[in-house]
Amino acid sequence: MGLIFKNTKYKGKILNAFLLFTLLTLIPNVTGAQEAKFGVKGGLNYSSIVGDLTNGMKFRLSGHGGVYLEVDFSNKFSFRPELLYSSQGFQFSTDLSSIQNQGSSGNENDYRTNVQLNFLTVPILGKFEVGESYWLEFGPQFGFLLNQVTKIKNLDELDGANATSKSKISGDYQLDYGVAVGVGFVLSDQLSISPRFYVGLRNRLNGIEGNLQNYNASIQLSVNYLFL
Repeated sequence: MGLIFKNTKYKGKILNAFLLFTLLTLIPNVTGAQEAKFGVKGGLNYSSIVGDLTNGMKFRLSGHGGVYLEVDFSNKFSFRPELLYSSQGFQFSTDLSSIQNQGSSGNENDYRTNVQLNFLTVPILGKFEVGESYWLEFGPQFGFLLNQVTKIKNLDELDGANATSKSKISGDYQLDYGVAVGVGFVLSDQLSISPRFYVGLRNRLNGIEGNLQNYNASIQLSVNYLFL
């Protein structure tokens, strides 16, 4: 899939993600923050790509899960780094040539293609308490592509041996970065839910002639459990 990524110079960056999260966990000791708490989270992703060469592409439902640290600096502000496995991507239901031509290719191939992009993500967020029952959060997010899994289903041969094909390639830990904005709702002292929107700022089509641009985008719905 030539649409996905053109740059593979980020090989080995996964180590940097772990080092970054480890460094962030030391912040309470360095800054004298009031309190630091550990939590786990998981939930759903609804993701796609936006921009050029995306005509006909649809959002894809998947999931995410991981850990986070909540560092309280005051009653109203907390620092919240996270380390998550996040499955993103997109899907489309026609052949690739019709998408690139932004219309019908004249030969309607009934194929459904599902592109799964599996990332290790590191959101670095500020959390602002608005009231006793909800908060706002925003900040940068960095992602390292672990692998890409592409599934192609022939809708005309659902019962045939060749109805579905699957391929998997390494992501070489290619970097994605962007901005995450969300809100959280408190259910109890330890349990909360938080919808979040992420849009990438790194052009996935960088290097292609014509100044084309598209970016990763996702909507997340998480369930969070905080250890007190």
